[in-house]
Amino acid sequence: MWGWIFFLLSLALLFYIFFLKREIKKVQREVKELPTRSSYGNRLSLDFRERTLLDLIDELNRMVDSYEEKQRLAKNMEENVKLTIAGLSHDLRTPLTSIHGYVQLLHATTDEAKRAEYLTIIEHAVKRLLEMTDQFYDLAQMETNQKALTLVSMSLPNLVEDIFLSFYAQLLEKNIEVHFPEDVCESQVIADKIMLTRVLQNMVQNILRYAKSEAVISYHRDGDFLILSVKNDIKAESEIAVEKVFMRFYTEVTSRTNTEASGLGLYLSKKLVDKMSGKMDAELQGKWFIIHLYMPVNRIQSMS
Repeated sequence: MWGWIFFLLSLALLFYIFFLKREIKKVQREVKELPTRSSYGNRLSLDFRERTLLDLIDELNRMVDSYEEKQRLAKNMEENVKLTIAGLSHDLRTPLTSIHGYVQLLHATTDEAKRAEYLTIIEHAVKRLLEMTDQFYDLAQMETNQKALTLVSMSLPNLVEDIFLSFYAQLLEKNIEVHFPEDVCESQVIADKIMLTRVLQNMVQNILRYAKSEAVISYHRDGDFLILSVKNDIKAESEIAVEKVFMRFYTEVTSRTNTEASGLGLYLSKKLVDKMSGKMDAELQGKWFIIHLYMPVNRIQSMS
């Protein structure tokens, strides 16, 4: 009797080893094929239900998920780089062509008034090139997660006033009147000052390029956010697709003939705001284009 029991146990063990080896060979084949088929969402699987082997397969599948996620991120980054290079080549070509043309005119004329005019235009184009370079640099840092974040408590209204005052001459030149609120919410917000400054600068530059004659600033509290709303009247010929204003390389002129805009300002601003745990959106109300900036409030300061 014991002989039969030993025989049956041995037979069962042989079957167990046979199926186990078969599953291991199957897993080995599937692992070798992963680089060619993992992008289609395939996973390792077993026909033989053995607990230890199932745990191993689960761990390998987690590795597959991680591998696919890295592949997806790498592909997205590659597409972003291609798109950025295409936009960069287009946007830099316009001011560079302008500079080249006016340099030729500068050499060809002896009229001092025209020379002064050409130099002013060249200076403006160079300044725009520097702004674009800063934007592309910031964008590259953002998309490779190299931009460091230093969060501090600060007064958003005070910073807004400082930024707008720094653009006073340009706003005056464009005949754009800025209206500040009489009563200001004094809640402190949590933000990176350098990043927030860049966001506000981009918002003012957007006003300089597209406002008709005025801009209105207002604030209100909504839960854990202090909301800055900046609205400007829009020119009659403006065609703004509000659902696209935060898209990369979008400008209000679909033909891309607007040499003043790279289409990166608001896109980059939203990226920076998201990084600071804030929000940014836009809307059209009749003749007004409105940007809402939500920044997290310093709750400890608010309760003191």
